[in-house]
Amino acid sequence: MGKSSKNDSRQTSHIIRGRHKMVIKRTHQKLNGIELVDSKEDIKYNIKVIDKYLSDKVDPEYSFALNLIKRGICFVADDSSGQTRFYPSRFLGYASNSMDKHQNNDQKDGRVTNPAITEILGSKPEPNSELEKAYTEYCEYLGINARANGSYGVKRKFWKI
Repeated sequence: MGKSSKNDSRQTSHIIRGRHKMVIKRTHQKLNGIELVDSKEDIKYNIKVIDKYLSDKVDPEYSFALNLIKRGICFVADDSSGQTRFYPSRFLGYASNSMDKHQNNDQKDGRVTNPAITEILGSKPEPNSELEKAYTEYCEYLGINARANGSYGVKRKFWKI
């Protein structure tokens, strides 16, 4: 591996270890060549991607989107369509994301995407019993069983836009 790869690894380790002190640069920060979102428009673009996968109901994209929602920990909750829908931060946090990009991203990590989304939305994700109930209802609507907690047994957290 070249010199830049070593630097990228150190940067990743530093960001993960120091995530509470981390300041995200708003100009499409790159982490190992993968761009993070830097605007609400970037987040909304990724929301549209997941919505398309869900509305088209064509596999493998449909199953991929359902699995993201079922296994997520931190979600952006959006009720602009009249129904509260939930979008996992680990997908939304990478600029112009897609199923292929996401599956080929060996560095994907909510501990990296969450600070980017937090900066854009102006708040940290928080547990919310009302949104937890709406999440369970949304899963039922999609025909999936909501787990008691997110992956790794972690309590789900939400941003609302």
